[in-house]
Amino acid sequence: MKIIFIVLLIFFSNHILANEEDNNEVEVINLYESKSLDQMVLENLNDKKESENVFDDLNESNDLEIKNSEIDENEKTKIEVSQIEIAKDNFVIKHNIGDLKNYFNNLQKINSKTLQEEIIEVFDSLQLDIENDQDYEIFFLIVNYFKSVGQINKSYELIERYKPTDNKNSIFYTEVKLNYLLSTFQLDEACNLKEELNTNVKLNYFYLEKLDIFCSILNDNQSEAKLLNSILIESENNLDNYFQHLFSFITNSSDEIKFEKEMKNSNLNKDLIFLYSAMTRIAELPFSIEFYEIDRKNLSIPIILNQSSPIDLRIKAANESFLQNLIPTDSISALYMAADFNSDQLNNPKETIEMLSGNKELSMAFLYQLVNIQIFPNERLNTLMQFWEFAKKNNLEEIAYKLSNNMLGSIEASSENIIYGPQIASAYIFNSNFEDALNWIELYENTIEVDSKSIYARILLDLYSSSDLNSFIKSLNLTLNNNNYQDNDNYELLYVLKNVMNLNINSNTNINLNKIFDDRLMPSIFLLNEIKNSILNSVDEKFLLYSLISLNDKEWKNIHPEHLRLILNGYLKYKDGVLFRNIVLELFKNYNFII
Repeated sequence: MKIIFIVLLIFFSNHILANEEDNNEVEVINLYESKSLDQMVLENLNDKKESENVFDDLNESNDLEIKNSEIDENEKTKIEVSQIEIAKDNFVIKHNIGDLKNYFNNLQKINSKTLQEEIIEVFDSLQLDIENDQDYEIFFLIVNYFKSVGQINKSYELIERYKPTDNKNSIFYTEVKLNYLLSTFQLDEACNLKEELNTNVKLNYFYLEKLDIFCSILNDNQSEAKLLNSILIESENNLDNYFQHLFSFITNSSDEIKFEKEMKNSNLNKDLIFLYSAMTRIAELPFSIEFYEIDRKNLSIPIILNQSSPIDLRIKAANESFLQNLIPTDSISALYMAADFNSDQLNNPKETIEMLSGNKELSMAFLYQLVNIQIFPNERLNTLMQFWEFAKKNNLEEIAYKLSNNMLGSIEASSENIIYGPQIASAYIFNSNFEDALNWIELYENTIEVDSKSIYARILLDLYSSSDLNSFIKSLNLTLNNNNYQDNDNYELLYVLKNVMNLNINSNTNINLNKIFDDRLMPSIFLLNEIKNSILNSVDEKFLLYSLISLNDKEWKNIHPEHLRLILNGYLKYKDGVLFRNIVLELFKNYNFII
């Protein structure tokens, strides 16, 4: 009834407003009703996969396909050889395996989204000949790395692309493929893969045997499942009680009260969490926050798709997945709308918000729904401002702005609304609509005045709309010249940026002699020298790898200024500065200079 209530209110709202963008909001909700969340999430993962560069398996053919070109065989051969030679000149490929293993171990926690995405892209685009021992070892390291940083989908794609046939790591590759299919609830595919495996394949902890039991249940063959399980109990030295309790519940051998009591006393095998996650969903049982914490990134999709789990936990996982570009806006919108609020709660927002205090996930969902059900434009806008402000306080403003994209066009530039001009402009900026953002800023300044709000909106506009490195640096120069840095940390950042880009900043950046020592750690002199040499010699792959090792597990604000200066100098040159803008924006966010 709640969903129907919301849809009706939005329907009437749209007729009152007679606005096309509002009609799009109805489409989001209708999408949730006609297309499952599973479909939306999986479509997004598949779309990402299709958009990536896919190289032919060098094990099957030495031919590199050149699409949309008609060339003779000699020319084709020259191109193939040239491409392979370039690939083999890559710093990663020609590096010592022992050192590479150490490097990969020190790339486990890159806090920069920009740099994490870059290293994933670099690893994903390497052309490897896994018949070669060196390349094969690198392939294994990359697959394992993707899994360890929450990109099990990329691990799966890489295995499918190269199709390794060796026996050395076959167990690992099989587990990755099964885990991915189970995590995305592609159960038919998981069961089919199990059937295709060689009967000699044995996975740890009786994984295949347990999956076989689960597949028998899915095929509605409980007698076979019970027989197989009885054999498992006899075979398993240390009985997997967690699996057994799930099995009992699914086969109606246990009720929920008994199950919950039993599960509290059961040890969970972390190597089987993806099998557990699929069984838990089939059983229509909830996940706990403790289960989610085992592997937050790789378990986010199973959590999101499990309708029995607490909605705030699902939203928490969705928020994190959205910021990692794993799910689209439609998916998170549908999940926010799925939170169950009754008419009394929606009609008494002040009391409801107070009740939800401390639960930012449910508060975000409630405010989003509240915005959507407002019939009158002024009430909708006021609620939208409240939604944005709450999101900003909880570092979720990117989500709030993206969710609000369809609503922006319905906001009229009236005398009542102009006061919100800078905030509306900020929302347009985050949705890459720079023209409308500028219109709202100018309208605000012409009608009210130029103040700190409009200046801030202009800063955002200048920084985010810069189309190339030179224009960005010009915008940065203007930005820094127009701001007074009283905070010591921001003053320090200013000093570093001035040095890196030779900016003409009209500000006193003399050294602060009151701060004699700095307790932030510097990388070793050996690593620093390698970074410096890679910058001087323009070896991009080497610089990227070594710089990321030096940044591992560090926030931008916690990096020694001298270390930061070196890193920024490097990224100013790396691939002609392609990442520099986003890195500086991350810096500004981390220093709380901008949102």
